[in-house]
Amino acid sequence: MAESSVPGSDSLESLLKNIFLFLLLLQAGLCGLLLLALPWWQVALIGTVSLLITSAIFIGLYSKIFTIFQRIGTQLDALQHQDFSILAKPVFHAGIVAEFQQQFNTLRESLQIHKSHYNQQLFVLYQMIDHLNTPILVFDHKQRLNYANSAFAQLFGRPWQTLRHSKPELLGLTMKSEWQFSDAIRQQEWQIRTSRFVDQGQENQLLIFINIKSALRNQELEAWQKLIRVLSHEIRNSLTPVAALAQSLQQKVTQPREKEALSVIEERCQHLRDFVARYAQFQQPIHIEHKQVSVQSLIEKTQGLFPHQHLATGGQDIYLQTDPVLLQQVLINLLKNAEEAGSPPETVELTTQLICEHAQDYCEITILDQGQGITNEDNLFVPFYTTKSQGQGIGLNLCRHIVEQLGGHLSLSNRTDRVGACAQVRLPIGTKT
Repeated sequence: MAESSVPGSDSLESLLKNIFLFLLLLQAGLCGLLLLALPWWQVALIGTVSLLITSAIFIGLYSKIFTIFQRIGTQLDALQHQDFSILAKPVFHAGIVAEFQQQFNTLRESLQIHKSHYNQQLFVLYQMIDHLNTPILVFDHKQRLNYANSAFAQLFGRPWQTLRHSKPELLGLTMKSEWQFSDAIRQQEWQIRTSRFVDQGQENQLLIFINIKSALRNQELEAWQKLIRVLSHEIRNSLTPVAALAQSLQQKVTQPREKEALSVIEERCQHLRDFVARYAQFQQPIHIEHKQVSVQSLIEKTQGLFPHQHLATGGQDIYLQTDPVLLQQVLINLLKNAEEAGSPPETVELTTQLICEHAQDYCEITILDQGQGITNEDNLFVPFYTTKSQGQGIGLNLCRHIVEQLGGHLSLSNRTDRVGACAQVRLPIGTKT
């Protein structure tokens, strides 16, 4: 950078002062020369008038120059705060200063257009977040919850507005090398992806929660559905000619033993047809109708179907925003499994309790039995797998599918206090109307 050739001109103010002093000295020198030719009083009058004229010109110029910089400074401050409404009135209408102010105003307009486009993109971003069914959170530059979509309630059990401005720790989140849940079980179930964006001049963090288990289960479900479709097609194609041939042969044979054998073949063909028809509908999409449900009332209705068991709700009544028909079907299937596992009368217990984990409220429904317990926990939810002689291996898988569609979680395990099994259905709490 070139240095100024005028001594003491480190700033514009000092440069202008030096120029003014130089003009005064020059004027004093001229007055000294005039004393040689004119009377002193004429020289004094000329000096005074010229001094006043010089001062007025200099002050006007000084004021005009600093007005330019003050207006530009005001605009720069406004631009720094993303305020594009201030437009400085030009001091000059021609020349390099006017051109500079015009370029500055062009820059302001360009930034304003860019900000408008960015706001539109940000609006679209938030609209997309609202319509996604995976939980998405936005933390501001102070790492406080600033925004989330409706799927937040599925993960944290309440609307995000009730936890606005909360720190990540209150939500059970920690930030080390990357975002993760402090709870080990949730950490295994959820993957958190992050991104950053700027809003109102501040950097925000976008957290997207991906249910790993759900994704893997969907792939597993899709594989089972493909397998079932193939098996159904092949079995039907094989059963149709076998059944037709058995019927035809029954009309031709005369021996009772042969007729009985053909009748058994035809009967088993029909049984396989029914079997395939049931599994052809395996894991079809479930239509859910959310309603305000009293858990105590739902259990009282279920009690009538199991008169030999004791179903107790215990404590306060809990209200859920869920589908009562589907939830009751889950309870019926689980209670039926408990009885079929060999649990004697009056030994199957159903209890409910209100629990809170990581600022989330849940209704936990527990079913305890005193049957033979679970012999192979790894195959609990595998379709077609069953330890019952008359079982079909679809009940538990269907129960889990329904509970997850209701936004909850189903777990089964052996009891630790005695022989038997424990089934737990955990569902997010709704609000009482």
